Amino acid sequence: MQMPLDLVPAPAAPKPVLLRDVPGAGRVLTDDALALAAELQTRFNPKMQALSVARDRRQERADEGRLPDYLEETTGIRKGVWACDPAPEALRDRRLCLATAAEAGGLAVARAAGASALLVDLDEATAPGFANLIAGFAALAETPDDPTPMLFRPRPLDRDEAALLIGGHPVSAGLFDLALILTHFGASLSARDIGPYLQIGAIDSHREARLWSEIIAIAEERTGLAPGTIRVEVSLETVNAGFEMDEILWELKSRALGLTMRRAPLTASYLRLMRAHGDALLPAKLDPEAAFLGTCAARMVKVAHRRGTHAIAEAPEGSDPAQLRRPLDEGCDGLRLDAPDRIDAAREAIARALPGPHQIGRPRQYFRISPEMLLKPHAGPVTEAGLRGTIHVAIAALAAWIAGRGPVRIEDSLHGLASADLARARLGQWLAHGASVEMEAGESRRMTADWLAELIHEEIVALVEWLGPHSFHRGRYASAARIVQEAACASPQPDHVARLAAPLLDTLD
Repeated sequence: MQMPLDLVPAPAAPKPVLLRDVPGAGRVLTDDALALAAELQTRFNPKMQALSVARDRRQERADEGRLPDYLEETTGIRKGVWACDPAPEALRDRRLCLATAAEAGGLAVARAAGASALLVDLDEATAPGFANLIAGFAALAETPDDPTPMLFRPRPLDRDEAALLIGGHPVSAGLFDLALILTHFGASLSARDIGPYLQIGAIDSHREARLWSEIIAIAEERTGLAPGTIRVEVSLETVNAGFEMDEILWELKSRALGLTMRRAPLTASYLRLMRAHGDALLPAKLDPEAAFLGTCAARMVKVAHRRGTHAIAEAPEGSDPAQLRRPLDEGCDGLRLDAPDRIDAAREAIARALPGPHQIGRPRQYFRISPEMLLKPHAGPVTEAGLRGTIHVAIAALAAWIAGRGPVRIEDSLHGLASADLARARLGQWLAHGASVEMEAGESRRMTADWLAELIHEEIVALVEWLGPHSFHRGRYASAARIVQEAACASPQPDHVARLAAPLLDTLD
């Protein structure tokens, strides 16, 4: 007989060792926060390691041609009649969600924008680096009480927070963020019935969702929150998660706030999963409503609504209300925006397409989604312009991350770490399979490592001419270019570009 989770004795947590002293640390890094991070790391590290190995095994199977499918052992869950708990009153209306950094100025602008909910993104929107993270929590603590509900997005469990050692090893960044969120804001948000709410990303299977459920249950107990207080939105960011949406919601059934999706990490996951398959070559420009991206979005709406919970769309690029309306016409219950200047256009789209608080329960005709549809590659050529643009995004976005600046605007879009990882994954796929690149002069050219090196050199020359040598050096562009080239040429491809760049961030931070 299995002992209930809350009765399983936790291993004795070693004393945390803090390696950095930054402004605000005395206020943010309380004894309670550090103790919770240490206990969670000590208790759950073996399971995190086991799930990491399971990910590697799934990738090995995909490399051998055994691609994902719906799980036979969970058929009963997928076909069963069950529903998630209803959303709390504060989050019944999710029509307009605005993502913001944990930063004083950004928080003030976001609060004034008039969104129905805010997403405080510690992973993608907040400038990286330990000093920036601590400053962000200090800013959150200093902001006045606001009735707008907030979701917090911690960093992934498999990323390290190198500034804090527990048992001689870095603590999981996700567990560290969770400990700070709950010890500082859990009680106050719960008292006002507006949280704490989380958005969890980078989940690759329902077993990883189960781990998060166990982590949250222990965290609730340790912080004095009633069981079930913490609610969770799951962000679909891997191909495997697209096959296990029902199962993921099942594991978080009483906590689930719904499903959302992020195109950049999902596409990078596809490139990683299909790295051994030359017939899955992707162009630089992808239609979000076609192939695996469109199918995953459609399945997200189908599964979420069948389980009585929200499906929130990542807003399409640009500020055209007609474009912003398209996910709502497909059944989504709201849009998640990355910038306040898109609020007015999104509000116009919502007013036309979604007059009520959501579309859960609205009858719709859903088509059957086969496994092949969730793996269908996007069609289109690899063009010279697309190749050069991909190199520019890879270097510029990664340089900004290494330098601790956070996402950068390139043309009309914000590009952060996820964009950098997607861009280097595209370069890696095109190089590994010798993609035929359509040149502007009309001929085609095969992708090679030597040509990639030439193109990266040309990008560096252009950046130096634009920025000047001093700003180029301080902006960490040379380091980013080196990492991008090494990652694109690596065999096998790295799991994430952050694994290569994080040590440099920690050195410069």
